[in-house]
Amino acid sequence: MINLIKLKNNNDVNIVNKINDFQSPNSIYIPIVDNVRANDYVYKNSIINGYVSSISGSITGIKKVLINNELVNAVEITNDFKENAKAKIRKKKVNNKEELIECLKVFKLDFIADKITNIDKINNLVISSIDEENYSMKEFLRLANDYSDILGTIDELTNILGLKESTLATKNTNYNSISNVKSIIGTYPNIKVTLVPDKYMISYKDFLCDYLNIPSSETLVLTTNEVYYIYNALKFKYVDSVLITISGNAIAKSLVINTRLGTSLKEIINELIKITIDDYEVYLNGYIKGRRVSSIDDIIITLDTESIVINQKMSDEVTDCIKCGACERICPCHINVLKCYLNNYSHKRCIGCGLCDYVCPANINLKEIVWRDK
Repeated sequence: MINLIKLKNNNDVNIVNKINDFQSPNSIYIPIVDNVRANDYVYKNSIINGYVSSISGSITGIKKVLINNELVNAVEITNDFKENAKAKIRKKKVNNKEELIECLKVFKLDFIADKITNIDKINNLVISSIDEENYSMKEFLRLANDYSDILGTIDELTNILGLKESTLATKNTNYNSISNVKSIIGTYPNIKVTLVPDKYMISYKDFLCDYLNIPSSETLVLTTNEVYYIYNALKFKYVDSVLITISGNAIAKSLVINTRLGTSLKEIINELIKITIDDYEVYLNGYIKGRRVSSIDDIIITLDTESIVINQKMSDEVTDCIKCGACERICPCHINVLKCYLNNYSHKRCIGCGLCDYVCPANINLKEIVWRDK
């Protein structure tokens, strides 16, 4: 049985309902490969080391960036603001699952293609506009702003996958999205809209499928942003921008920003964000689920970037475990977290949600021990 958690918002954090554009970074960064050299010219949409260049310009340097939790060398491409694109894109209509997978790989959306490939028989398609944490608005605002393209693509995916019906799941508090979708949903009789409670964990595939009473093993769950990326691929366009939420109690105002892939977080903050205190800490991809990073200087925006939380620094002193049991009571997977901690082993059911860390009065990094994929 699922254990959904209601989290309280921090009243000091102002969550906004609009998207701010930052489409003209001075530079972007792409992990380095052997066949690039200083002063080489890069066209927009060029593929370098499996990454799409979101701008055109010349290679002007190398720096360390954070990719998949690891610092790697990356080339700096300095923007010439000319938007020169040279890539030739093969245009082919997608008619079935296999052609969809091929199309997604052409447009470097392998992570979505893998989702589809890993399900032998897709009997259900669920589109989730549910953000994982309170201070991320990426999914909500994508649906609120691009609902027509999202619904049209869901309809197309339903036909491509040979399904009779698909489900769009959104929180019952997402009033803007619900209103916008209702205005045109009658055009798409094969899309069912389902409202889900505003609780943490409902965005996780197994928990969402359990709530909807459908088998997870037969269900393809895509986020609204993933559907938007598919929309681009079906229109024969590379994805060059991504939505990120920057929030926290150490900044003057929270923003949702549409920015180019490969943009440095430091440049975004310097241009758009006012940090109000000197003693702050930064969390990548969520305050609860994400992880604390040592510096904003190394972070670049990728398709995996969900949110940045900049909070007043709290005490990170770790004290002895008092065996209060708070970690066990809150665990949505009903894991004996205390036993894992005391015996220093991970657990196969752990999904890395971070709730045990969040409630631990001793400030112990329990997720680092229990999470099987750490």
